[in-house]
Amino acid sequence: MRYLNSAETREALPMPEAIRAMEHAFTAEGETPQRTQVGSSLVMAGRLDEIMAVKVVSTAPGNPAGVVVVFGPEGSPVGLVSGPTLTAIRTGAVCGLATALLARAEASTLAMLGAGAMAYDQIEAVRAVRPITRILVWSRNPLNARMVAEMVGAEHVDNADEAVAQADVISCATPATEPIFSERSVGEGAHVNAVGAFTPEMVELPADLLERAYVVVDDYAAASEEAGDLIQAGRLPNTSLRELLAGTHPEIGEDVTVFKSVGVAAQDVAAAHTALVNADRLGIGTLLPG
Repeated sequence: MRYLNSAETREALPMPEAIRAMEHAFTAEGETPQRTQVGSSLVMAGRLDEIMAVKVVSTAPGNPAGVVVVFGPEGSPVGLVSGPTLTAIRTGAVCGLATALLARAEASTLAMLGAGAMAYDQIEAVRAVRPITRILVWSRNPLNARMVAEMVGAEHVDNADEAVAQADVISCATPATEPIFSERSVGEGAHVNAVGAFTPEMVELPADLLERAYVVVDDYAAASEEAGDLIQAGRLPNTSLRELLAGTHPEIGEDVTVFKSVGVAAQDVAAAHTALVNADRLGIGTLLPG
């Protein structure tokens, strides 16, 4: 059984492969029960084809700890992967997949709203699928915005609407409980990824933007219980990522697209299994007794 720490997880799961894993997560046959809060931990279990995984991550503030355990076809554990790192990569990767499917091919400017743990992978995912030449980073904490901007070769801005107005792709990853920009700032043809509002009490997107946009969710059931943006706006999604990949979605006639993700266990299964397969090939990680 192999264990991958944070650095090894990143080495074994480069963003282009993580995006391909997300495509598998939403096309393979599987099971994705709703996540469960147990004490100070969030527990997510899921299955894709014959592979199953369980993720347990801390929800205690300031304690980004956790692990994903992957099980083989016969139920034996085959490996463990850093939970917080895998979550950040696969959350970015699913937005990369949505961006590849929904954003204009020539999209070149990205607005990153939020400069926390998810920001780096959100940026790398969009960069992997679109010819991004300019990145604008905004955060309620200007110091964090500057730090992320320096890390990725971007510009930091003090006003979210200023960033949004210039962007072809807008990625939101904040703990906001009210909209972080106005609908009128979003230009025609823009694509929005939103991953921050993952409880009914949270919201990042203005309700009038959701009324204007073609809305795609990662999972209907999860979104109906957890997607605060949609729940507070009373907005039903147009389609799901699975339907979009299958080509069974309604025609897109709106001038703006929104991908709203709350995260589902299928993503963890696909990403963790891919990382462990790559780690075995590369010979990285720690081998533990089976």
